[in-house]
Amino acid sequence: MGEGKSEVRTTRTWADEVAQVLRSNRLHSAERELTWPEALEQLRARAGDGPYTGQQRQPWEATISDLTHAAVQLGPAVRQQLEPRLSELLSALSTPPNASATDRIAKAARLADELLMQADSGQLLPAAWQDLVGSARDDVGFDALNGCRKLLYVLLQRSQQRAEQVCSQLSGVMRDDAVSVQGAQLRLGDLDVSAPWRDIAGCAAGWSPQARADLCERLVVTQPLTAHHVVWHAFRRAAISRMVEEYGPVTLYDSEWLRGNLLKDGPFRGDLPAETRADDGFFPAEMLPEGKDVVIARVDLGSGARADAPADSRVLVQSLILAATFPEDQHGWELYEGYIHVADGACGWKVFSLLDEDIDARMPYGPMDITAKRLSEMAPRVAPHLASGLANVSGVVDAIGWWKASGVQPPHASVLLDVRILETVATAVCGHGQTWYGYLDAFHKNSWIRRSMTSELFDVVWHARDDLHGWSPQEQEAITTIHDKLLRHRNWESRADMAQVAVELPSLAAALPEHTLQHRRTAAAAHRISTPAGVRVWYTDLENRWTRTLGRLRLVRNALAHGGPVTAAAAASVAPVVHQLAGGALLSSLTALAEGTPVADQHEAHRDRCDAWARDRLSGSTAYKP
Repeated sequence: MGEGKSEVRTTRTWADEVAQVLRSNRLHSAERELTWPEALEQLRARAGDGPYTGQQRQPWEATISDLTHAAVQLGPAVRQQLEPRLSELLSALSTPPNASATDRIAKAARLADELLMQADSGQLLPAAWQDLVGSARDDVGFDALNGCRKLLYVLLQRSQQRAEQVCSQLSGVMRDDAVSVQGAQLRLGDLDVSAPWRDIAGCAAGWSPQARADLCERLVVTQPLTAHHVVWHAFRRAAISRMVEEYGPVTLYDSEWLRGNLLKDGPFRGDLPAETRADDGFFPAEMLPEGKDVVIARVDLGSGARADAPADSRVLVQSLILAATFPEDQHGWELYEGYIHVADGACGWKVFSLLDEDIDARMPYGPMDITAKRLSEMAPRVAPHLASGLANVSGVVDAIGWWKASGVQPPHASVLLDVRILETVATAVCGHGQTWYGYLDAFHKNSWIRRSMTSELFDVVWHARDDLHGWSPQEQEAITTIHDKLLRHRNWESRADMAQVAVELPSLAAALPEHTLQHRRTAAAAHRISTPAGVRVWYTDLENRWTRTLGRLRLVRNALAHGGPVTAAAAASVAPVVHQLAGGALLSSLTALAEGTPVADQHEAHRDRCDAWARDRLSGSTAYKP
């Protein structure tokens, strides 16, 4: 270990980028593609629902497209571990399996099962780590590095590792933090005697980047830590007959009774679970919600390795409550977001909140979607048309109500409601002969691509100052100057002149320190828009993503509507996208009504503007223009 109180950070290397990508979620794109295991799960579900015939053609095409894309994104080390099964699977699906190809469907299902078992066993973790390190060392693009991080995280979860905690420790080791390095050595059995943490906190371990990476590779393959997991949840609009009721692993408490004993040293404090009153532990009892209609639930999951104990306990306690209260309680107990999780005395938590108390929860896709505010601003313009065009206005207003309701629904319900909105809009714009997905492809593809480009460039600038505490004063000043020049803040909103952003990106990239994620991402964005050819490639990449996303959305919606197989990951990946698209479609309809013009004309004008923009980007005569 290093001597004395030396700083952890010295000269930046690729190891610092690995540390940063492991601990930061702020730079990650909101647009979701399926990871390799998720694409395999979608294939496995599809294989059990019939061959490539009739109405099954589209879901098979979407499934194969997602699987092929996920395979292309794999790093070389992981691909090597997956062979020869990977090549056999892709070969079996190179031609869609029709009614006479039941043997190929069975083979694909068997290979998918075997590859999923490989992902769940932890066998791929060393290779996934090697790909992450290799991406950082080889200076690949930001998206490739972030994809390696995402796959590592998913594989950790699937092998029952507590992925967030593991990534935090890996990040500390890669930063050469002495406490993290010592903790890793202790877990691996490399140390018999450890230094007191107070003596090494804030110190550098003095290990080379490669030595740190090697230590982390050993760390990711250690067996998941077992612990005794207890999770506390809370419900509103709830009541129980006694102060305490026990149902197997679930114990229900009256909130006022429990808080009184915990916080006011009540007479029954000694009867409460050990984790709430341990002298050598910490239990944040003051966080528990209070109120006469609040019930607190304690879920004892027992001992074992769990990747996400709060999620497991949430399913268990909700199953108990729903089964017990349905159908008499038409509204149902309302589960708070948040929890207190105790694992072998170590306590973690997420603040308790309700949907109507938390703006981010109430509109979960808010960071992606500006349409909510814009829709509200339309109200004064709609008012003059309320009397004369009541029928038309009421239809749009009803759909806006559905859209707002879908924003707080789980992904499965949200997708169904948002697609219903799109069906309504498509009929109003195109007549009964157009499908909702045909309307999206014709009217919204280039708008989505244009918005995706703008959002990516805006995010690059927005995140340029993340983690600047470790940079030199000169670096901080240079970056802050450019950052503040490009962003304008007013009324809790931030805006940027995207034409100016395009001009300033090279300067921002040059000012950002090397071996930071911000530099990698900004340099990649500046290079991408520097030439007409680069813009065309970017457009094509986004067009392919649009096709995959729309195909998966059709698969998910039809499966939900008709009782077909759908995975949770597939539904979660398309829910934010269709919510945004439905909001944009409603905005065009409402604008038309407010301006007294035909709805179809407004949609066609918006489509034509975006199509003209796309033709200009693909012409090869100009570089990027917003």
